[in-house]
Amino acid sequence: ITGDSRPKVTGDQLVLSFSDTGNLDADASHKPASGAFTVLVNGVANAVTNVAIEPQAKTVTLTLTTAVTSDQTVTVAYADPTTGNDANAIQDTAGNDAASFAATAVTNNTPVPADTTAPALIITGDSRPKVTGNQLVLSFSDTGNLDADLAHKPANGAFTVLVNGVANAVTNVAIEPQAK
Repeated sequence: ITGDSRPKVTGDQLVLSFSDTGNLDADASHKPASGAFTVLVNGVANAVTNVAIEPQAKTVTLTLTTAVTSDQTVTVAYADPTTGNDANAIQDTAGNDAASFAATAVTNNTPVPADTTAPALIITGDSRPKVTGNQLVLSFSDTGNLDADLAHKPANGAFTVLVNGVANAVTNVAIEPQAK
């Protein structure tokens, strides 16, 4: 429950790690029911649809109904079906049941989704293109910052600026990433 072996979730896969001198019991007829686990995502139940046991790795992987997103808080609890040792529980090969555990924080390893939306030129309002002397400022909307890597900036010739219908060459392009 602590350190690198604490419960982890990535998407719809929640992995529980156990310590034991022996392997976990991987007999499919002995595995715990999906309903023995309570997974809450931002406080809302997310039903377990499958339980998979890796005996040598000593892990139990729960498949969730709905994939978790990177910004959600997750907890997991487990209820051993009886007070004694029984076949429908998380247990080792000797038949010893893992103890029930209350809601336990889960490390959310779900990656932040990739930004797939291109920046868009703002053409209305106070952020529309503006010119002051020899400086023309273009503002963009985007969820992230603009790329300020000098190797990635557009060439001067990528822009066509007309003043009263006559071309006015661009001599420099500067990018302010946070101001967009």
